[in-house]
Amino acid sequence: MRAFLATFQTGFKYLWRSPVSVSVLVAFPILLILVLGKALSSYIAPETSLDPAPVAVAADPEGPLGNFLQSREIVRFFALEFTDEARAEALVKQGDACAAIVERDGEVAVLRLPGSGLPTELTLSVVDSYQRMGAAATMAALRGRNVNALLGVGVDVKDVPLGKRTPNSMDYYAVTILVMILLYTGLNGMDLFNKSLLGEAGSRIRLAPISGPALVGGLLAASTATSYLQGMATFLFSALVYRVNWGGRVPLVLLTLLAVVLFSQALCLFLLMLLRRPGAVTGAAQALFFTMTFVSKGYAKFSWGAAEKVFAYAPNALAHTVIFGAIYGGNEAKMAFSLALLFGAGAALFLCTFLLGRRRLA
Repeated sequence: MRAFLATFQTGFKYLWRSPVSVSVLVAFPILLILVLGKALSSYIAPETSLDPAPVAVAADPEGPLGNFLQSREIVRFFALEFTDEARAEALVKQGDACAAIVERDGEVAVLRLPGSGLPTELTLSVVDSYQRMGAAATMAALRGRNVNALLGVGVDVKDVPLGKRTPNSMDYYAVTILVMILLYTGLNGMDLFNKSLLGEAGSRIRLAPISGPALVGGLLAASTATSYLQGMATFLFSALVYRVNWGGRVPLVLLTLLAVVLFSQALCLFLLMLLRRPGAVTGAAQALFFTMTFVSKGYAKFSWGAAEKVFAYAPNALAHTVIFGAIYGGNEAKMAFSLALLFGAGAALFLCTFLLGRRRLA
């Protein structure tokens, strides 16, 4: 244990004294957030006002739908104007109504313009709940009551979280850049292992009275801890300065970030044992990280068509699946699979690195 701790301490100090490590992997991502954060924090900012939304209604005010919309639980969301269908549609096109609720032969439709905001989405949610659940169940749900007794067995109830925060561009940007930067921190491990195990210095160190597991374990722990702490600097800065929404499941988010760090360490160490030249490793790693970020839509939202299913397994995409799912509510099975795959890929690379290293360092 003493040998492990001594190796860890030496490696940790070396990495934090490295100008490249500290400036590129700590200062640079914070600088990016500072430069672009001001613009992104307000760009496509969600509407959060729940003032009554102007809605035109082409339905009988005394009918079931009319009574439902005018009930105390529902009417507080809308400023209703009952009219005929032609005028309701005209009000939407003129921008005087955010949406129009139209009832034709017992069927209900919502008319809206493309790119409508929160009031329109709220209108859609309320009408959808009315159609799926019925008036009584919808109003009971809005009061926070259990609606099971009002519903038949097997009824598909849509969750309508009216007060849930909507992500803005800064939230998406912070997640994307943090995952990308954590991939680049794998170069920490490459630099440390190259200095400690390869070349003349590595030959002397390997002759020292220290076991292989203690040496390798201490170096790996030092590079992993350094990389993770560098990522946490960006995480905390984005949360404290720009109020980035990291959700209520922060431990799961942090676990995912650890998986990214381990994967990046494993990949860079594998490339080091394979190529043996730090310059070649740096070039190959940067090309791979750029490609992974690109196909994961980290730079721009491209549509990849049939390749989408393949690119969904890129490390960045797997991390995004878990993090965004943890923050905004995602498919739990898909999140668990993505996280397991990310850890599994790192473990497989570590195994390959170990096998290559035994032969190369023998």
